[in-house]
Amino acid sequence: ERYVLKPPQTVRVGSKKVAWVNFSELCVMMKRPVEHVVQFVLAEFGTEGSIAGAATTRAEGAGADGQLILKGRYLPKHCESLLRKYIKEYVTCEMCKSANTVLKKDSSTRLSVVECSNCGAFRTAQSIKSGYHSVTRGDRRAAKQAKG
Repeated sequence: ERYVLKPPQTVRVGSKKVAWVNFSELCVMMKRPVEHVVQFVLAEFGTEGSIAGAATTRAEGAGADGQLILKGRYLPKHCESLLRKYIKEYVTCEMCKSANTVLKKDSSTRLSVVECSNCGAFRTAQSIKSGYHSVTRGDRRAAKQAKG
């Protein structure tokens, strides 16, 4: 059985940002918490970002609800390859290849555990680690303003 998701939709916001429009919808389809997927995306892209429209109620701001705003220029193909990596790492069961899994947090070991609802197998998922972040001009300016 194949696991089919909608392709990620991205829209440029100005010249330096990108909005991933159907982000929360994809998280719901994968049955994963938005915070966890955001953490993964930001760590993998090595950038900053935030969820837009999360605070608005469904009735008034349903249009902007659940967009991920990323700093930088990313094409839909970049987001798609990242989504594939996330699904391989945190969604798919390695034993039966099913996507019918649950991500749990083991309280004693503080590790994420992927548990399959079909075959009952479970494995520990890698913790999300952010890569190297170089000091940019913006970082230096922020440090200078905080100091002075």
